[in-house]
Amino acid sequence: MNVPEGVVMTARTDGPGRGLPRTGGAGVDVGGTKAHMRFPDPRTGEVRSVETRCERYDSLDDLLSDCFRLAGCVPRALVAGVAGRVLPDGDVHVTNRPAWPVFRRAVFGAAHGVDVVVVNDLVATAMGAGELGGDGYRALLPDVPRLGGAARAVVAIGTGVGAAVVDADGAVRSSEAGHMSWQPVTDDEEELLRFVRASAGGPVVTVEEVLGGLAGFRHLYDFLGTRRDAGPDLRERVAERIAGGGELGPVLTAAAGAGDGFARELLALYGGILGQFLRDLLLVSHPEGAEVWLGGSVLQAPGIGELLVSDTPFRERMICRGAQHADMLGRIPVLLITDRHVAAKGAFARSRSGT
Repeated sequence: MNVPEGVVMTARTDGPGRGLPRTGGAGVDVGGTKAHMRFPDPRTGEVRSVETRCERYDSLDDLLSDCFRLAGCVPRALVAGVAGRVLPDGDVHVTNRPAWPVFRRAVFGAAHGVDVVVVNDLVATAMGAGELGGDGYRALLPDVPRLGGAARAVVAIGTGVGAAVVDADGAVRSSEAGHMSWQPVTDDEEELLRFVRASAGGPVVTVEEVLGGLAGFRHLYDFLGTRRDAGPDLRERVAERIAGGGELGPVLTAAAGAGDGFARELLALYGGILGQFLRDLLLVSHPEGAEVWLGGSVLQAPGIGELLVSDTPFRERMICRGAQHADMLGRIPVLLITDRHVAAKGAFARSRSGT
């Protein structure tokens, strides 16, 4: 059914969202902590947004239904960017909410009369990166010119590690790159691999286990703690964070930004591993002409992007001078996403494109 944008229709009266006016396509980003939905006002067409905390709900169904209530309207089409592996039928289990039941896309859509599309949250982020203006990102390598094409690798590091790639024609491909096996390069990394393998109790150590804000930073902190003292102040902050069940990424990135020696050494190890991961991802997924876009709470922490470039082997490991294709990798710009709602913007753009 084609209805002009901004024309007010009334949602079905026999189910959730009954009596609410209809609007056009909406996009929602469901993270581990918050959900953010963008939608057009059903009367004016002005783009609006609502936000809510995920901990308030027992399921993704409940969360999305309440987003409609908060918005005061029900979209005709909804694109949901969700952290999790999306099944072929669009069903998904939200990774950061293990107690939630599996979201059944078709069932929810029928209950609300909404055309629902579910994508991985990194797919939504990759789509959103193409929607950003100059105030939504900044260049971490100002000496490397932008290439202007659509091809990009998008990596976000928060609790875990996610990645998606955009082909030169604009097609977005999801991945589970954060769960690839991690391959150490230096002697220190060889020792870290043995340490993490012993701690985790399995033969495979993934990229997420050494880069993620939860497992990665905990492993790096514990490993480096076998070599040197973290100091009483940092030890106390880390202990408080662990006792509260929180991830160490925010504590350690803040300490690195403040000049703490232990945290800076940890960040140097981290930067080399991240650079190597990006090199592998680029060589597998992209021809010449790609850009790297970085996001997520770990990399968006104040000053961390610049520290990775200036104080760690991040760039050298990404280029790997002397190895094959170092010339191509040296021409790839690295951009830091600063817009916290990039995934919601990407989902919203997809909902309006009709694809």
